[in-house]
Amino acid sequence: MKPIDVIHAVKVAVALAFLVEASRMDLRERLISNKLWVYMLMVFIPLDAVEYFVKPFNLLFAVLQFVFIFFFSYAVYWLGLYGGADAKALMCLAVAFPVYPVFLNFPLLGTGIGIFAFSTLANSVIAAPFLVVILLIRNLIRGDLEFPQCLIGYREKLENVKFHNLLEYVEGDKVVKKVRGIEANEEELKKLRKKGVKEVWVSPALPFICFITLGFLISVFLGDLMYLVIKTFI
Repeated sequence: MKPIDVIHAVKVAVALAFLVEASRMDLRERLISNKLWVYMLMVFIPLDAVEYFVKPFNLLFAVLQFVFIFFFSYAVYWLGLYGGADAKALMCLAVAFPVYPVFLNFPLLGTGIGIFAFSTLANSVIAAPFLVVILLIRNLIRGDLEFPQCLIGYREKLENVKFHNLLEYVEGDKVVKKVRGIEANEEELKKLRKKGVKEVWVSPALPFICFITLGFLISVFLGDLMYLVIKTFI
């Protein structure tokens, strides 16, 4: 392999190690230490310098793609579509890969628009529609077809609520149903108990970092699938 290919392969392997560790922490504790992302940046900033020394890349593009990912990731987090750790993972990937990693014959299907972190996110969300189908089937079997909650969550007994977001909670003096969930902490659960609530609508607090890790692998070895789909039909 060419020196630049070796660097890209090393960066992919190191990034994957960080993402796998983040996924492990998220699955076990639903909490990822900020130290992990700091260490990731400490490793990749020197690697970026080595990459630039071996094969200079467009610094303006590198900066612009990071700025884009920074604000886009924060916007998705602000909308409540994923957690803060997921946004930090994408920002770190934007730093780690100022250009799309290419080595051997990978990615097999092309690099899309060339922003690797965005390709990773795009590939990560491909699985989202399948989750909606699974939730809808589950709710259909149970006869819980209250829209739109039945598309994004399910009813759960209050004592079983743990790794979930509440789609039904106390606001003011009333129990309300929302599309955007809130954390099922003890304070919120206590409010529901006081209201005599036994069962609530929840959405599973899935460790999206696992999907990001999967999207990362798809981006590395196949390419930007969403871009290819859009390009095919437009």
